[in-house]
Amino acid sequence: MRKDQCLFCKSRKCSNRIVSSEDNGKVYDEIACDRHGRDLDSHSDLKAPKVMKLFISGTGSLERGEDISSFLNM
Repeated sequence: MRKDQCLFCKSRKCSNRIVSSEDNGKVYDEIACDRHGRDLDSHSDLKAPKVMKLFISGTGSLERGEDISSFLNM
């Protein structure tokens, strides 16, 4: 799967991303297109329960693995 491909379909126009991390590294980092945004929310709850998550949504295309520090320094 490509870094810019939706977790649920083959779309590469993904504007929703959820990232969670803990002291030992990334726990969850996935993206989804607008059509599958709610599915991504549910998937993150199943795969990374009880972990604080950063929800990123925008108008541009997002990718897995991109640095999130720019979102944290607001």
